[in-house]
Order: sequence, then structure tokens, then C-alpha cells
Amino acid sequence: MPDFFQYVLLAVAGACLGSFVNVVAFQHTAGGRCIRVSSRCLVGKQHDIENLPLIGWLGYFWRCSHGDMGLPPRRLKVELALAGLLPLAFWRLGAADFSAAVPFIFLLSIIFLTDLDALTIPDRASLGGVALGLVFAALETPGLPNMHQALVGGFCGFGLVYGINALYCLWRGTDGIGIGDAKLMGMLGVWLGAPSLLPTLFAASLVATAFGTILAAQKGKELAPALVPFGCYLVAAALGWLLFAS
Repeated sequence: MPDFFQYVLLAVAGACLGSFVNVVAFQHTAGGRCIRVSSRCLVGKQHDIENLPLIGWLGYFWRCSHGDMGLPPRRLKVELALAGLLPLAFWRLGAADFSAAVPFIFLLSIIFLTDLDALTIPDRASLGGVALGLVFAALETPGLPNMHQALVGGFCGFGLVYGINALYCLWRGTDGIGIGDAKLMGMLGVWLGAPSLLPTLFAASLVATAFGTILAAQKGKELAPALVPFGCYLVAAALGWLLFAS
């Protein structure tokens, strides 16, 4: 198959994946129910065409077919992001390592959206990602750490963030980083290996500090650490490491 058509098919698959990520993330933040609930919009039952990626959002001129409420623009953005991310991952990683990256990207996308919306990282995604990563490591999947490297990376990732938070608690008497972020770092260690942890944490902290400073300046007051969705920055840094540093 010509390369052009491969990338087109990957973009279509990415858009479909983005549509599913939207559903899973929304249903989790709405009530913790992931796949067991049928897809529907906020104002009523959807037509089948409205569930199609990209077409469903554009087909009704950004409006829900059962009301005047506008369909969330983020729905389209997520689908477009995954439509671009999958071809990019295939180009950067190659066919041999790409298949293992797809479930990792899927889990990170769910974590990004749930942390952005509800400041929470679902255990189904982070701890489930740890379990899935260890299964792939046991199968010696190309592009992923072996079992020993995955175990070391998982323990180091969780311990690194948990230890930083423990020191912060001793200093300030309150949590500075949520336990969900520690679980996420454990997942990243399993999938990416221990060498990725410090660069990922440093990059995420740097960007989060920059954005937090900007928001604090706009509001004219100190931004509470709990209001910063740090998992989103960890996800972005992990994707950067996966695509450009690994």
C-alpha cells in the first residue's frame, strides 16, 4: 500500500479513537461509568451519524440535532488531535514499535481529558495501564522495556513522585502532588523505562510552573497547587519523550 494511503487510514483510525476517548472521558467524569453506558450528547439521544468522528460534529453545523445547544468544540479538537497523533507516531516509531504505542496513547488521552475536566486520574487508566504495560513487557513486545526494566521504571516512577510529595508535606503540611500523579508516573515508568522519568517530570514541572505563573498573574493572586491539572503536563511530556526522545 502506498505510504500516502497508509497515513490517511491512520488519520481516520485516529479520529475514530478520538471519538471513543471523548465518550470514555466524558462518561467517567459524569459518573465513573466508562464503557457500560451508550454514547449520547448532553441534551438528548444522538443520531448514528452524530457518532461519526469529525462528520458528526460538522454535519449539524456544530449544533445538536435534538436542541439548540452547541456541540462541544473540544470534541472536534480531540478527534483532530488523535487523527494527527497516530500518523505522527507511525512515522516516528516505525511499523514495528507502533502497535504497542497505540494503547499507550489511548490511555494517556483519557487521563489527559479526565484530569483537565475533573482534576482526577482514573485508576482504570493509570493502574490498568501499569498492568497492561507489564503484560506487554512479559511478552517482550518490540519498542517497550523488558520485564525487569518495566518493574524498575514503575517502582521508580511511583516512588519519585510519592517521595517528592512526602517531603512537601513535611515542609508545608499539605499535599503538593496528588496520589493519582504518582500512579501515572508509575505507569510511565513501566511503558517508557526509568531513563524517561526525570526528563518527563522536569519538562512537565517547567511547563506547569510557566502556565501556573501566567494564570496567577491574570487572577492577581497565588494559584493553589491543587488547581493545576499536573497530569495533563505529565501526559504531554510523556508523549514528547515517546515520539522524539525514545
